[in-house]
Amino acid sequence: MSNKRVLLICYYFPPLGGAGVGRPLALFKHLNEFKWECHVLTVKPVAYRVYEPELLENLPEDNIYRASSFDPQRLMYLLGIRKVKGSLIARSKPASDKFFPDSKIGWVRSAVKLGRTLLSNRKYDAIISTSPPITAHLVAQSLIKEFSIPWIADFRDFWTSYPIDKTYQSDNKKISDGIKLLESIINQSSAITAINESVGDYVKADHVIYNSFDRDHAKLWENPDKNNFYIGLLGSINDMSPIEPLFKIISKLKDKKPDLYGLLRIVQVGSVDKKWLQPQLEKYNLLDKFEVNGIQKRTDTIRLLSKASLMYLGLKSENEKGLSTGRIYTFLSSGRPVIVFAHPEGDLAKLVNSTVNGFIFNDTNIDKAVSYLEEQIESVRDRKEGINPLPDYSLPYSSDKVAAQFAEILNQI
Repeated sequence: MSNKRVLLICYYFPPLGGAGVGRPLALFKHLNEFKWECHVLTVKPVAYRVYEPELLENLPEDNIYRASSFDPQRLMYLLGIRKVKGSLIARSKPASDKFFPDSKIGWVRSAVKLGRTLLSNRKYDAIISTSPPITAHLVAQSLIKEFSIPWIADFRDFWTSYPIDKTYQSDNKKISDGIKLLESIINQSSAITAINESVGDYVKADHVIYNSFDRDHAKLWENPDKNNFYIGLLGSINDMSPIEPLFKIISKLKDKKPDLYGLLRIVQVGSVDKKWLQPQLEKYNLLDKFEVNGIQKRTDTIRLLSKASLMYLGLKSENEKGLSTGRIYTFLSSGRPVIVFAHPEGDLAKLVNSTVNGFIFNDTNIDKAVSYLEEQIESVRDRKEGINPLPDYSLPYSSDKVAAQFAEILNQI
């Protein structure tokens, strides 16, 4: 039986890097294992925070098609700008907010045109579009009207990061238009998928398919440092992903058990604003405890984080309780316990609690978090054997398992 063919529509795709490319890359890498040949329709090179061209090594790049665009990131690239700092993104947000449904609307016309050419010249059995940006669904919507093939609309967020009313705040017209657009996506698609239950409830998803860790990279985990107790940090550290809750429990540990505090170190990999971080490190007297590595290749990321015996992740507030950041899946694959500052009823907390290898805390139970950290350091200090990566609880979140779930839906629609 020959493979069927699916067209995956996504704006964020390698050589762009970061967490946003993980899900579409998992489909591109693994759908073929389930008798679905995956072609990608994405954007031509754009200015971005991080690039990871190595993610495409040994993959069929002839099956990747790139449409032109006049969205702000593409225009910056054409002007010679390659990397965009987080501070520039923050400053440009007011301008980006003027676009509907998002700032990538300048990509839609060219993407539809290229998609029409692809669909006219070869047989595709289905389309998957994944957001953010929501404009990926606009591209798919236009194409399925013309070609009448099944369409899976995948939501990796509520709308952008937040639901429609929070995304557009007090702009009643955009809120109304956003609700109508979401309803049309729900009504016209063959199936809706979402990354967690909260997003799934919001977009009325038929299937919840959690995000994943890369199966091949997960095999690179090694045993932790034997002489120190490292806490691992991965990904952006900023106001949305706060680090101060961790510093608070470390400070309390210092007063309670100075001998254990002496063993503790922190290793960080990922984007970080050092000017933002420095005052917090000084406030808690942690400058000599903190190892900043910045953005690294994924293989180097795992090598650096392998020294850690515990991972930390933080989400800011109740507004983020429906988010389940992609780095948690990398942490699960490591076999390390995870300590998480998050809403106790949020999707991230539910995921970590399901593994029985983590602890959720917030401002109301700081002392319990200190005790948990104390127990972990003592356990590692007394442990003779290493940590086993890829524990059983992590396996459902492997990139090939995600592709298998999408393949099953493709076979049914």
